[in-house]
Amino acid sequence: MLVIPAIDLKDGRVVRLTQGDFERQEVMNDNPLKTAQYFRAQGAPELHLVDLDGARSGKPANKEVIADILQSTELKIQLGGGIRSKEIAAEYLELGAQAVVLGTAALQKPRLITELLTEWGPKRIIISLDARDGELAISGWEEGSGKKLNQVFPLLLERGVRRFVYTDISRDGTLKGPDLTTLKSLAAEDCEITASGGISSQEDLEYLEEIGISRAIIGKALYRGKLDPEKLWQVRE
Repeated sequence: MLVIPAIDLKDGRVVRLTQGDFERQEVMNDNPLKTAQYFRAQGAPELHLVDLDGARSGKPANKEVIADILQSTELKIQLGGGIRSKEIAAEYLELGAQAVVLGTAALQKPRLITELLTEWGPKRIIISLDARDGELAISGWEEGSGKKLNQVFPLLLERGVRRFVYTDISRDGTLKGPDLTTLKSLAAEDCEITASGGISSQEDLEYLEEIGISRAIIGKALYRGKLDPEKLWQVRE
């Protein structure tokens, strides 16, 4: 199981939201770069980095902080939040992001996804499937898209997408465990699924492995000390 720590940026700080609610924000650290460097020092090989302000507004809002992290750590970084054009995607990939993560754009600009896959290849393009009661959310999870996960997922596979992050918004930040039922269904397809939302224990990670999930993003459980970084990454040093 590859455990990927999450850094969510808002106003230049590391925060965690509960169920994607910007009004339920908790500041975890004022220095995102030091947080990223800490995870790397603990042995984490990858990082999930999200510009929450960008996701909400539709354009990057923490570019200076993001650039510092990309250029000052050895982490392989998958980066999302406000990436809704070829130009922004290319800028981040050229700065050093291993992959860009698109959510809103995947639903509103399907041609953009095809163009990015053609130009950069399927390993560098990740689609974020963020669902609330089966409906995919957009604009920093503040709006519903009117589109169902089970309708959109097969279409993205047909377009050539092979990397996905799935989040059950109702579980995100709650430490109540992941949505194993949906994850199992997604994992049955020929693609990479990264689990996100609600993961809080070693037992959760073991359950994910049992259903065929080998990648998991963890945020609040790490910041709250629910999982021990040394046990997660010591074999990867």
